[in-house]
Amino acid sequence: MPTPVEHRQVIVIGAGPAGSACAQRLAESGLDVLILERRTIVGNPAQCGECIPHWGEVVGTFKHLDDHSWLKTYFEFPQRLQLHRLDNMRVFLPSGKSYEFELDAFAGHRLQFDGYLADKAVQAGAELRVNTALKRIQHQSKTGRDVLVTSDGRFSCDFLIDASGSLAHVGRLRHGQDPVYRPEDQVPTTYAQVRGKVPETFDVFLGSVAPNGYAWIIPKGPDTANVGLGVRAGMLKGNVKEHLIKFCDDLNLEILSFGGGWIPMGGPVKRMVDGTTLAVGDAAGLVMPSNGGGISQAIISGCFAAEAIVNHLELGSPLSDYEAKVRASLGKALKNSLRTKNMGYAFFRGDFITETILRILGPIGGIKRAMECDRPLWIL
Repeated sequence: MPTPVEHRQVIVIGAGPAGSACAQRLAESGLDVLILERRTIVGNPAQCGECIPHWGEVVGTFKHLDDHSWLKTYFEFPQRLQLHRLDNMRVFLPSGKSYEFELDAFAGHRLQFDGYLADKAVQAGAELRVNTALKRIQHQSKTGRDVLVTSDGRFSCDFLIDASGSLAHVGRLRHGQDPVYRPEDQVPTTYAQVRGKVPETFDVFLGSVAPNGYAWIIPKGPDTANVGLGVRAGMLKGNVKEHLIKFCDDLNLEILSFGGGWIPMGGPVKRMVDGTTLAVGDAAGLVMPSNGGGISQAIISGCFAAEAIVNHLELGSPLSDYEAKVRASLGKALKNSLRTKNMGYAFFRGDFITETILRILGPIGGIKRAMECDRPLWIL
């Protein structure tokens, strides 16, 4: 006999920043929330460079957030999570010339950071079950509900949050590779925790070291850093990990461990709301294509999704309000970032051309605005 179906009001797939923020906001509003996380330990392994923005960076990039007290409070992260202040970013051209810009962020350790956010959701009343992977989605015609078949039981829910990351497992199980519901242009990334002489700044490298992508060094404290490569699929010969090893060797950095994953670089999905399912964070394609940043958007979209569900239940508001709010707040910056990435794909073909174009763009009107997801002044 099949195992019984456990019904919950809201199920969140994934305990990353998007899923945990959404679950906490929902639980604080009195909803019954279950988070299903496929990993045994939340946040491990990490899949990014571990640069986490402060609230000032967030409101400087996105719209309509200045008066959002819940989000402002959420971004007040404890000092124990802030391993190293990131006050500056340097962008290196292929020649080695660099431009430096101000930044308002810190380097963290995703295992600690994600674990902290998940703990807050649990303290608010959400339930978290780890080592529970979503396998299939079956539709029950009698009840009119979908059944989530996992590695540890079967579930149904009134509302489903897809916070499963860049590969968007809910969207994949329902719609295959349909780009309407799943992020496009998945870029493979690999990173290493390293030890050695590392910079004080967040350094980004453009050119042949990471064609149609970028390399990074994010200092995390005395003599330690997160060093990584994000390169468009098929642009590097051989294994991306091998290129990362060479990059670290050239800098005399000792590799302590490896990690990696996928970053969606195609911009937001066309539909973030599918019936009573809401896609948040990377699963909705809410990543900055020009710099790979996604933690802010994950938290913001998780909060907005929770608020849309609460307003739907209390006021009868349509769930589509979630997507409208996301696009109103994040849309312009994401669009500008996508435009910058597409320009890079089109024109950054070889170090000489890349160097020439970046010098023409210049540090203030071009590169700085691109990194901050504004439209470069030279692009009409």
